[in-house]
Amino acid sequence: MARLTGHRVNRRWWRSLVVGLSSALLALPGLAAERIEFFYGPFEVTVRVDDLQHFADTGEVRGSLRPVTRQLDAAQRNGLRSFLNRSFNLNVTTVAELTYSPVGVRLLGQLGELIQTDDQRSGFLALRASLILAAADEAGLTAMNILQQFPLETIQLNYAVAQQLLGEGQQFFQRRAAVLAALDAVAQHSALPAAGGLASPAQPGAYAWEQRTLQFDNPLRQTQPVADLYLPTVPAPPGSLPVVVISHGAASTRQTLAYLARHLASHGYAAVVLEHEDNGAQFEQFLNGLAQPPDPMTLISRPRDVTAVLDALEAIAPSDPSLARLDLTNVGVMGQSLGGYTALAVAGATFNPEALGQVCPSPTQSRLSLNLSLLVQCELLDVAGPLPSSLRDRRVTSAIAISPLTSRIFGQAGLSQIEIPVMVIAGTDDYLTPALPEQIQPFGWLTNLEKYLVVVSAGTHFSFLAGNTSGGALPVPEDFYGPDARAAYPLIQGLSLAFFDRYQRGETAAAGYLTQAYLDTFAQAPFRALIVRELPTAAEEALSVR
Repeated sequence: MARLTGHRVNRRWWRSLVVGLSSALLALPGLAAERIEFFYGPFEVTVRVDDLQHFADTGEVRGSLRPVTRQLDAAQRNGLRSFLNRSFNLNVTTVAELTYSPVGVRLLGQLGELIQTDDQRSGFLALRASLILAAADEAGLTAMNILQQFPLETIQLNYAVAQQLLGEGQQFFQRRAAVLAALDAVAQHSALPAAGGLASPAQPGAYAWEQRTLQFDNPLRQTQPVADLYLPTVPAPPGSLPVVVISHGAASTRQTLAYLARHLASHGYAAVVLEHEDNGAQFEQFLNGLAQPPDPMTLISRPRDVTAVLDALEAIAPSDPSLARLDLTNVGVMGQSLGGYTALAVAGATFNPEALGQVCPSPTQSRLSLNLSLLVQCELLDVAGPLPSSLRDRRVTSAIAISPLTSRIFGQAGLSQIEIPVMVIAGTDDYLTPALPEQIQPFGWLTNLEKYLVVVSAGTHFSFLAGNTSGGALPVPEDFYGPDARAAYPLIQGLSLAFFDRYQRGETAAAGYLTQAYLDTFAQAPFRALIVRELPTAAEEALSVR
């Protein structure tokens, strides 16, 4: 479904409205929080905002903040001060649009249950106002300034919700430790000798390659999508070169996984790297107030990009000898984050709106969760019109999903529909699509026996992307990026080539590289990878604890 026209007129109207509202809010006297209150058992605790500001400015604890900070050690106090002062470089137009977008409304609805008004009602509207006011203020968008701009004298902190979140966090780390220990025990026990006499699949291949750019049509897009083709310069009969389609994550570009395309091309694969509409340039424009926020329809149009590019190649191949070499009946697909979701969708996973309805009944009623990916998954409910029963493309015969979001958008019922070989790759330190709920537990829902779970210790959401230290288009805290991703490149290159060699080319010897023994040959600290074919009972028991 194409977006409605009239975008420029709507944008001018919206920008004028935002500027007008911001000016009006800034002109109102006395709209500033003076205190934060919460109940601790039978006691009411009050923290004055000016004491918090003094601590943020100087690091000195005074007055009403002393009883609270006595519970914190030095590192925690430093972390609190850093959090209060951390700045996000977003302009007022962008912040306003974000707070009115489906994702923003859902997030504010959740946060409003934690941060409430003085009469213990949801702080949804007050939070929206404080975010817009902070973005318009010369001090900028910081946690401290958001608190100061809260348009009521008292912020009521729902201590019960805070305790619930703290308990969930503690339980998350306990469960993660138990699951990783169970996976480690099984991976070490089942370690097999790696395939001998063959070059490691992490090494560059022998083939040179050429790069071409293809524009193609997708009826769900307003503009033509683009893909880069990495074609090995090797003679091959028609329909013989294996093909892998690569899908980037949200706010990324086709460059972030191009290193994998080049690696596959050097080993004789034709790699097709998509540029989706929700790319880094689009996010940059949105963050600068020059474009609309991402459309929930991208959850449908992304998988359709895969189908559309394969259709385009099929149409061109008969008249292009270079493309005539491609085997478009036996295609591999891989992607990261939203691209991992895309890979699983075209692999045959189906939607589970019933499961989504349980966690996001309405934008302002969703329960606050530490799983940030649910904000994106809930967007499926905002797609206009009926959902397709399946986005599967039967030309796709194997799939690799790196850090995908899966738990509610597909759920157990949806993932169990996948009938082709799948590899799921997770990072233990991924806090955007957390490994336990989004990759490890859902891996157990796959019913196909040809499946692999790879868990990378110290891996974050950005650990497998080129340029992961640049900050990209997303305003993500720097510590979310983790260690230098270049140390993980050989691991992902070796695994992806071995997997596609095994299932695209049918090379049984490649299975020797899909083993713990092979992964143990990678010594790029701090990354260490585990690989299993099934979830052990101990891991399933730990995952079932609530």
